[in-house]
Amino acid sequence: MGDLRVPLEIAGTTFSDYEFAWTWETSQLLARATGGSIREASDVSRMMKTSGAAGHPMVPFNGALLARNRDEVMDQLIGGYANWQQVGRWGSGLAKFFGAVPQAGRGRVSSRITEVGGTSKGHALVRFNFEVHDVSSGAQLLEGWMLMFLLGCAPEGAGALTPPRIAIPERAPDQVVAHDTDVNVTFDWAVPSGDWNTTHFIQQEGNPAPLTHGPRNMGLVISDASRVFAGGDVARLAEITIGSLPAPHYPPEPTETRFWKEGDRILGRLVVPAAGRIDGGDGDKVCIDQIELRF
Repeated sequence: MGDLRVPLEIAGTTFSDYEFAWTWETSQLLARATGGSIREASDVSRMMKTSGAAGHPMVPFNGALLARNRDEVMDQLIGGYANWQQVGRWGSGLAKFFGAVPQAGRGRVSSRITEVGGTSKGHALVRFNFEVHDVSSGAQLLEGWMLMFLLGCAPEGAGALTPPRIAIPERAPDQVVAHDTDVNVTFDWAVPSGDWNTTHFIQQEGNPAPLTHGPRNMGLVISDASRVFAGGDVARLAEITIGSLPAPHYPPEPTETRFWKEGDRILGRLVVPAAGRIDGGDGDKVCIDQIELRF
């Protein structure tokens, strides 16, 4: 693979617009992959063949992920998607939603890289900004950014780039939502999302299992928060910030989504309880931390 370094001059690069399409079935499968169940009354409308429900909010976010993963971006960033599979991670992010997502349609993603930084250990941090619009109506569906983390790839001269810092209360959580994790959850996410990265299907050296997709777990947090704080209506989500993904999640490790209510904000983290870990570690394992949601 050689010595991979993110080029410092990639900051400021704007990419060509990327278009993607989705159907109601795409939305149904994304809802199911992120914890939707016919046992939950609030989920049924998002899973029925005939429904008046809005599309899932992960639809436009997944469109931004598809735009990020294409050759035009990865070739310039790290010399190709194959290299990204070896050294790349999704570290943190922000997504602002602007209304209900249509059940089916076509989206257009505008994207650019705005910042490149490095850590004290020589890892690269790259901020990928995006906006998603509905092609037919022109309405904005989403805007935000993802902070990409690339192991050992910091360029010479890279300065610090600070992820969001969201303080989680030290008190016990106000709400906890527990889930079992199906061993095939990576397949369930890959089908509607199109993310077939081999790290989610092949057990890598040093890992006890393939990795769960980070966006899938983000969607699980959204579904849980919507049930607890918004009557199950994911279309009410206005914004989600994720501060860090400090540890990998391996199916079939169970999870708990822990929430704290702080004024108009919901704070949270996604945790694998100590008893459910398969990686040999001690104590609870935090897989997504410093989450902030607004409805």
